[in-house]
Amino acid sequence: MRSPYLVHGLLTGLLIVACGKTEVSATEGASTDSDGGTDTDAATDTTASSNSGGNACIPGMSVVCACPDGSDGAQACAADGKSFGACECVGGSGSASDATSSPTTGSATNVTTAPTTATTTDATTTTDATTGDGTTGDGTTGGSTTGAPVCDDPGFEPNEDEDSAEDLGDQGCGDMDGSIVGVLDGDADIDFSTFHGVDSMACGFQNPFIGVTLTASDAVRLCVYTDCDNGTPMFMCPMGSMSAMSPNGLPGCCGAGDMSFQFNCSNSQNESADVYVSVDQAPVDACVDYTIAYSWGAQ
Repeated sequence: MRSPYLVHGLLTGLLIVACGKTEVSATEGASTDSDGGTDTDAATDTTASSNSGGNACIPGMSVVCACPDGSDGAQACAADGKSFGACECVGGSGSASDATSSPTTGSATNVTTAPTTATTTDATTTTDATTGDGTTGDGTTGGSTTGAPVCDDPGFEPNEDEDSAEDLGDQGCGDMDGSIVGVLDGDADIDFSTFHGVDSMACGFQNPFIGVTLTASDAVRLCVYTDCDNGTPMFMCPMGSMSAMSPNGLPGCCGAGDMSFQFNCSNSQNESADVYVSVDQAPVDACVDYTIAYSWGAQ
């Protein structure tokens, strides 16, 4: 293996030889003999050093060449000026460009210009998959980076349990039906609202009825839970629903649609109670709009 110092010395020697030859040619070309005529030898040397006459390079000139490992080497112009020698590299010659690295013009600028590496275009560039109808390539509409819809809930939030339920105030017998409006944001969302049913002479001699009517854009679960002001809640869940307990342990009924049932507080003459209405179990990643009409009183 050649030492880096040997290659460095070779490059330096070649450059000195090339530069020395040029200086000698210039000096001899400027000298004259005693009778004022031009020295014949000087004219001959000048002609040999020029780049005219079809020569590919200046004899003895050294240029940079590319080695197989990416480093720079050196190659010298042959004595006849027709071609360059092999590329001398650290570790030996053998550049892939040995046979084709000779410059095509006699310009000194072109001779000393290092070869450039061709660049390639990026083959992994992707195009926008948006289709003409405004949807993306995967079929989802814009507006969310995850593909899930963005729910805009006009209702009261947060209202995930009885303690944080939206307070709708009192609802007496003979009052107009109340209304609950909201949006469920997927299967993990739950909305609670509550009103206070007030027992009075307007309710007559019968126990009051609790009624809820659901309108929703998709299938959800509707639940009604009760908590008497005095006594213990007593009721039977209507057909299509089943008994259930709230997160705080209040008794109630849950179903997929409308419900109406008679309500009584045992051991009390006053049937007033807090009524909690909840809606949950929307489909995954769905925004479900809902409206619940509720009533308290005689049926």
